[in-house]
Amino acid sequence: MSFWIALRLSVEKLGLDIFRVLASNLLLYFSFVSLGNTGGFVPSISKAKESAHPVFSIIDEPSLLDIRKKQAGSITQIEQGIIQFKDVSFNYPTRDQLVLDSFNMFVPASAKIALVGHSGCGKSTITNLLLRFYDAEIGGIYIDGHSIADYDVHSLR
Repeated sequence: MSFWIALRLSVEKLGLDIFRVLASNLLLYFSFVSLGNTGGFVPSISKAKESAHPVFSIIDEPSLLDIRKKQAGSITQIEQGIIQFKDVSFNYPTRDQLVLDSFNMFVPASAKIALVGHSGCGKSTITNLLLRFYDAEIGGIYIDGHSIADYDVHSLR
């Protein structure tokens, strides 16, 4: 009722256009309704900020291997492509269980191989070690007789 009285006073006494008065009132109405609806998201936004902190702390951890910098004296070219794993034992930093335990493998140059096995047997781990996403702490990985650590990571990938 008070809205109707205010509308009539605005139009009759102040001489305003009825359509402009209605449009401005609707604009205010929808603005406040939208503002009220977004207030319900404030707890979710604060939870998201709290959850993002540990994720960004992991991202900001310094890497032991910086692929952007060329390593002095590193090999940049693979000559033949002979790959050899010698007694490689590896576990991921977040797990205690060994994924590879005294693993040995020889791949002749130009050979095509397939890594086949059940889930969790180390297929992806072998690939990750070859690309030096991780370094094996026990044993050695060799390409053309040179330790994989002697290769430039950027060229290797």
